[in-house]
Amino acid sequence: MKTRVHVVSPGESAKKYDISDELARRDGIRIGRDESAEICLRDPAASRFHALLNLTSSGWKVTDLDSSNGTFVSGDPIKEQLLFPGQHIRIGDTELIVETRIETFSDHPERTQILDSKTEDPGSFSDQQVRQILKTLDQAAPLLGEGFSDSESLDRGLQKLVEGVEADRGAILIQEGDHWLCRTAWSRIGVPLQGFVLSQTILAELLRNRRTVLSRDTSLDPRFEDRRSVTGDEIRSVIAAPIFIEGSLSGILYLDRIDGDSRPLGEAEMWAGGIAAATMGAGLSLNAELDELHHEKEELVKSVLNTHPIIGSSQAIEEVRTFIKKVAPTQGTVLVMGETGTGKELVARGIHFHGSRSAAPFVTINCAAIPPHLVESELFGHEKGAFTGADRKKIGKFEAADGGTVFLDEIGELPEPAQSKMLRLLETRCLEMVGSNTSIEVDVRLIAATNRDLKKEVEAGRFREDLYFRLAVLEIQAPPLRDRSGDIALLAEHFLDQFSDKNRPRKQLTPEAIELLDSHPFPGNVRELRNLLESAVIFSEGGLIEGNDLRLLPQDPAIQSEGEWKPVSLKVLEEEHILKVLEHAGGNKKKAAEILGIERSTLYSRLKNMVE
Repeated sequence: MKTRVHVVSPGESAKKYDISDELARRDGIRIGRDESAEICLRDPAASRFHALLNLTSSGWKVTDLDSSNGTFVSGDPIKEQLLFPGQHIRIGDTELIVETRIETFSDHPERTQILDSKTEDPGSFSDQQVRQILKTLDQAAPLLGEGFSDSESLDRGLQKLVEGVEADRGAILIQEGDHWLCRTAWSRIGVPLQGFVLSQTILAELLRNRRTVLSRDTSLDPRFEDRRSVTGDEIRSVIAAPIFIEGSLSGILYLDRIDGDSRPLGEAEMWAGGIAAATMGAGLSLNAELDELHHEKEELVKSVLNTHPIIGSSQAIEEVRTFIKKVAPTQGTVLVMGETGTGKELVARGIHFHGSRSAAPFVTINCAAIPPHLVESELFGHEKGAFTGADRKKIGKFEAADGGTVFLDEIGELPEPAQSKMLRLLETRCLEMVGSNTSIEVDVRLIAATNRDLKKEVEAGRFREDLYFRLAVLEIQAPPLRDRSGDIALLAEHFLDQFSDKNRPRKQLTPEAIELLDSHPFPGNVRELRNLLESAVIFSEGGLIEGNDLRLLPQDPAIQSEGEWKPVSLKVLEEEHILKVLEHAGGNKKKAAEILGIERSTLYSRLKNMVE
């Protein structure tokens, strides 16, 4: 037998853990941040091993393991406590719901009454009963309609229903295979459902007729004569209403009254329970659809990440992966720095698709590719008539990405007027279209990338210092390929896999070719490696790629010769390399851009900066 535990953390989808009752009896179920815990929490308020769940002869028990921030049950701090159905465990901002198995027992069906709208006319109810039902449903239905997306609302909805129909206890049971689990329970008179059992007659009627079951007076019913509550009182009457989830009977709304001076539950209460169960079923059906959509979203995110993977096992790449893992759940602005072709956009995609905005837009903008006079219009949009040629209103990239992430590549190329607007956007989360004085609020996460040294750009007066500090909240350096020992072979195999298909069999690199790749400095980094291999796959003969199939540019003798080496800045080195590639390409800028592994517009921008 297994028991299910739901873990609900802020900003995350609920997780379900099916735990073995045998393990819970023998060793207990550890809860905490440690990866080896049976229930691992991401909550920073949780200790490594925070609490322990045990299944005892008296039921489930939770024990605090001397945690730093304490363990709470129904809002009260505990050291050790038995759990009653309906009680929730709270650790930090995380809530745990233990769904316990409900036992059934055989009984005699002679006195069970089956009543529903077909057999009982609500017109026979008194005005007072009708008013009470309507008032109860008005208070309880909106809360029960939330389904399991909000456990607090579900608890309060059940409480409102139990109080409104003046039942003594209530519970919501969910079917799991051949068993029934108690999701939540509430007692108006303080008598919990510990040891609660469900009549097989009631269960059989529900499954057979799919209608609400009312057992009026079980104090006279032999079915219940040997079944007592924990106080020794007999159950006087029971209502059990079916909960349909996506057309299938998957739950039960249970209400009862315990023996006392009060009258047994009747037809009016049965109607209220049936309508409440139907409302809850609609909410749970919507939850099921949302869970399915969430699962599809997770699969889509995995597909996107698999399409654009970060390949490598070097220490430098592991540090990048760690950075992504830490910053993705946050909303902080990120600045990705690195040389051309190091995979800065892959880092940005990883942050976006591992974060809470993964289902929202990921909008990429290459600042170097936009003509300077159109930058503000592209980023922030424009009103009709804002400038010559603005014949209609246009939504900017930031407004289009509302709720998602904007990736600003080559942000060092952003003109000064646009830098001012960008600063205001980061400070206020508001923008103004070109030609408009109206502020538009947007919810976007900004990730910027640059291959320039922005600190030097600030010193030279080409980049705003206040914008730089706004961007550099979270910084990461995308490592160049020459610093990624051992990754070239992995990347080469990955690209060769990509370039093969049914019309083009996969090719292999010869040892000579691998040696040449390992010794090449790759100024164009991963992008250059990819372009080299794609060219080699196309032009090489047979199934092997030889060394002479790799169109490697000859290295500068001054760089190769250690005796002639002299220190130069990256800017000078970049300029010299661009000029040599242009010379190699015979002045053809398109070909030079392909060899460098950059956009042609980026090459134009680099050449312009060299002239200035």
